[in-house]
Amino acid sequence: MRQAPAATANPPEQPAGRSTTVLITIAGLMLAGFIYSVVVHDQPVSCPNELVGAWVTSAKGYENGMLVFTTSGVSFSVGFEHLDAQAMRRIDVSAEGPRTLYTIAYGDSRSDEQTLSFYYHNKDHTITFKNQAHLVWTRKAMES
Repeated sequence: MRQAPAATANPPEQPAGRSTTVLITIAGLMLAGFIYSVVVHDQPVSCPNELVGAWVTSAKGYENGMLVFTTSGVSFSVGFEHLDAQAMRRIDVSAEGPRTLYTIAYGDSRSDEQTLSFYYHNKDHTITFKNQAHLVWTRKAMES
């Protein structure tokens, strides 16, 4: 006797609900936005007013140099022909008696980030770098 082939009907496919697709898309976009805000985007930095301005030193080798702080950036000048301006990314502040330790992270991106640590002396309003205490920087008076 001959057997008839068994009919195997596939169950009807359930189409993915449109609302499920929309929810998954929204969740993915929210996750991408969260990752961007945490990993890539930094909060705006505002440099303290006591630092804003041009700083100079009379130390040998730095006569034509200048350090300039703006509200959101730092510039280094070595002589009259070289100027390196960078965006500030973070500022850490720590009071240490009569002086304040500032650590500034600067650079174009996180992968290019560098740090600058220095003391601001509250009494005489000068700056000395953490690793170069013998160099005293003073704020240059603005000429009118």
